[in-house]
Amino acid sequence: MNNFYTIILFRITKWFIFPCVILLFSCTSDNNTDTPVELVSPVKISHPVRTNLTEFITLNANTVFMNKEIVRSTFQGFINKVYKNIGDKVSVGDSLFLIRTKESSANDTLEIKIGDRLFMGNILIRARASGVFTFLNYNTGDFVSEGEELATISNPSSLRINLNVPYQYTSEINTQSICTVTFPDGRFIKAAIEKILPSVDPTSQTQNYILKPFASVSLPENLNVSVKIPISSAKDVLALPQSSVLSNETLDRFWIMQLINDSTAVRIDIVKGIEKDSLVQVLKPELSLTDKIISDGAYGLPDTAKVTIIR
Repeated sequence: MNNFYTIILFRITKWFIFPCVILLFSCTSDNNTDTPVELVSPVKISHPVRTNLTEFITLNANTVFMNKEIVRSTFQGFINKVYKNIGDKVSVGDSLFLIRTKESSANDTLEIKIGDRLFMGNILIRARASGVFTFLNYNTGDFVSEGEELATISNPSSLRINLNVPYQYTSEINTQSICTVTFPDGRFIKAAIEKILPSVDPTSQTQNYILKPFASVSLPENLNVSVKIPISSAKDVLALPQSSVLSNETLDRFWIMQLINDSTAVRIDIVKGIEKDSLVQVLKPELSLTDKIISDGAYGLPDTAKVTIIR
């Protein structure tokens, strides 16, 4: 009897339990199978364009008055009166300072006859140039020596832009070029290179360029401005957005990612030309206006990559 039940139990195990165990292991094995997943990167594309390009450099500069009159003391003595304040307009012949000589200050009765005139010890200094009183070095009661700089009269019409150009750029700048001068408040004017000073700063290795504005402007001296100067230009060139051009860390190799079909992009090494704002000239290789170039999403892609175009 016991043998009968043993046989029945074995048959149940054989026909029902074993298949279930085999099926379970089979499912587990299927779930653990590594299936390679191909990454697809979303990108945006652009096409090459033909346009005219001009490359600029932007440098810092400052305003300066070229014509200045230094007012000096002609005698040793004390300043009795100052007739002008900083910012006042001055015309030729205007009274500026009244200086009482040291000798007359020591002797109130000092009188010296010079020709038909009686010298009482007071010296009146007048303006020899027109402009604006921009510096005042002494005030009433101060003692000054002969030849001391009392004040400065600046001529606003002599306003120029003093530009310090790194020497490596001097050979690229055309002296006939029209420059754009931008002020801190966003206003801008056009200016031309008037003269180049024949010296280089020993520390910064920059050369001074003097720019003359085309229009008369009222600006203070020593105002910091920026100057954009054209250094090269080309007409009817093939260009791409700057975001399409990738480079290595040393910026000596450049490439783009070009689509060879709707889902595959490959790396193409290029030679850059002129850059302007958001465009870069491509000298080599010769591209077509219908080529699809990745403009967004190309960073970090391998030489050949699967992509999907997004709008």
